[in-house]
Amino acid sequence: MDSNLWFQIPVALVMGFMIWRMIPAAKHWLQNGPKGNSKEWLSVSMLMAAVVLFVTFLIVMVRG
Repeated sequence: MDSNLWFQIPVALVMGFMIWRMIPAAKHWLQNGPKGNSKEWLSVSMLMAAVVLFVTFLIVMVRG
């Protein structure tokens, strides 16, 4: 248990550093990125719904 903690601390620090470094880039992307119209958002939401339904179907089939 103790050795696992010494592995988790540096990983948490690296993840925190990565998030801290990505915040300015994410703000820039949100302000200056391409804007989608309603047709594009509808297409994306339908594709994501299809993926969720497919994964749900696979889970149901595996569980029996």
